[in-house]
Amino acid sequence: MKIIRPIFLFGCPNSGTTILWRALKNHTDLSGPDTEDQDIEGMPNSMRHHLGNATFRLWAHPKFGLAYYVTEQDYNEEDTQRLRTIYCQSLAPGTRLVVKSPAHTLRARLIQAYFPDAYFVAIVRNGYAVAEGIVRKRKYDPDRPQFKGLTTTIEEAAEQWFRANVVVVSHQQFLRNYLIVKYEDLVQNPGTTLYQILDHCGLARTSIQVPNFKQDKNDEQIARLTKEEIDAITRIAGPMLRHFGYVL
Repeated sequence: MKIIRPIFLFGCPNSGTTILWRALKNHTDLSGPDTEDQDIEGMPNSMRHHLGNATFRLWAHPKFGLAYYVTEQDYNEEDTQRLRTIYCQSLAPGTRLVVKSPAHTLRARLIQAYFPDAYFVAIVRNGYAVAEGIVRKRKYDPDRPQFKGLTTTIEEAAEQWFRANVVVVSHQQFLRNYLIVKYEDLVQNPGTTLYQILDHCGLARTSIQVPNFKQDKNDEQIARLTKEEIDAITRIAGPMLRHFGYVL
């Protein structure tokens, strides 16, 4: 079975990669694994969190030195064949592969070397809401209880959001089939945003059921922040917040 024009989704953790991935997997012409790449057994180190649990949701923070950042210079044929074998195990006949992993933000250039005809979609979300979620979910995430107890400051979370999205923007220079969408557009206008993604990827609009999303999660999460925390996020992540129009 051949993997033709696969689709890779990425973005800073808590930015909506999961809801976007689930929505796209409903498309009749798409299939793929039911788990994120780093959780698939047999993945090469270049495609997983090989530094351990401490990097969970904080992989772009300077203290880890962008250790997961790889480019086309890191290509090797053995990993290419291993990836193709792993992905084919979950690929339904006649469909295109769709996978997601937030940390693929740092791997997209290498992935393009592995799959030259790949399509990429990055999703960006309000940095204040994301920073709150990173702190809370590193402490305890009901979907990933194995990572509990990772104490994180709001400053660290803001740094993660900022640096992850610097890389997201930088990929506009390197990735051929690349689209950046905003979480807010997805949840407020799901049909318009999903159709934009389908058009980008060359997929039929008629083959997907458009879901409804909860629209007030940003407000809920930002309301949990103190003024001091908001000020810290603005100070650290200001350039990217302004770039995407998120400064409060």
